[in-house]
Amino acid sequence: MVSEIGHLREKTIVLGQLGRAAGVYRVDEIIIYRDKQDESLLMKYVLGYLETPQYLRKHLFEHREELQFAGMLPPLRTPHHTTSYTLDEIKEGEYRDGVVIKHTDDGYLVDIGINAPLGIRGKAPQLGARITTQVMEMGALPRGRQVKKARLDEYWGYELRGSKGRLSDLVHSPEWDLTIATSKLGENFVDVAEEIEDRWDEAYKTLIVFGSYKEGVGKIMERQGRRMEEAFDFIVNTVPNQGTATVRTEEAVQATLALLNMFKD
Repeated sequence: MVSEIGHLREKTIVLGQLGRAAGVYRVDEIIIYRDKQDESLLMKYVLGYLETPQYLRKHLFEHREELQFAGMLPPLRTPHHTTSYTLDEIKEGEYRDGVVIKHTDDGYLVDIGINAPLGIRGKAPQLGARITTQVMEMGALPRGRQVKKARLDEYWGYELRGSKGRLSDLVHSPEWDLTIATSKLGENFVDVAEEIEDRWDEAYKTLIVFGSYKEGVGKIMERQGRRMEEAFDFIVNTVPNQGTATVRTEEAVQATLALLNMFKD
C-alpha cells in the first residue's frame, strides 16, 4: 500500500494513519501480504514500532533506516501504552507489557517501564522476549505473573503477521469464518449490511482485504488466477458515490472499519 509513495517520510505518515485506525477500531491482527513491489519489511518495522509501548522500544528496535522518521508517528494511546513510569504510579492488579531482562534462581525479571523491574517466579522465557504481565504485589521489588493477552478485557493492541504466500492463498485459508473484500465495484455496503452483520455475529475470525489505490483486490486476484467473486463471502464498496477518482488504502481502511464498528462485538 505504500509502494506508490515516493519518500520514506510520507510512507511513515501513511502507515501511522493505518496503525491508528487499527487501534481505534480494535483490530486484532494486521496481515501484510506481498505484491509486485515488496515493502513488507518497511510496513513490519513501522507498524510494529507504533504498536510497541514507548518504554519498550529501546529493547526491541535497533537503529534502522526504515525507522528514520518514526518520530513523526502519532501516539497510539491504547490501554497498553501507559503513561505511568514510576513505582508509586502503578497499582496492584495492573497489566503492563514488558521485556525479559534477566533470569534469576526462581524465575526472571521484566522491565515494565518503571524504576524497578518486575519479578516473576517460574519458567523463564528467553531474554529479550516481550510478554504481558500483571502486577500482583507491590514493594521495592514488585512481584507479578505473566498473562495471556487474549484473556484481557481491554483492547491490547494488534499483532503483525507477514504472509509469504499469495493473497489468493491467504483468502482461501480455512482459518477464516468470514471474508470481506473492499472494492469500488462491490455492492453498496448499505445494501448488504444486515447480511454481513448476521455473519459477523457468528464469525470467530474475519478477514477484511484491501488493495492499493492503483490496483484493487480484484486485479490482484485476477493476476493470481482467481476470481474475486469466487474467493470472498462479500465484496463491498464502503465509499459509494466517491468524489475522487481513487480512494487511497488508508482512507478505505478508515471508512470500512468505521462502518463495521457499528456491529455488535
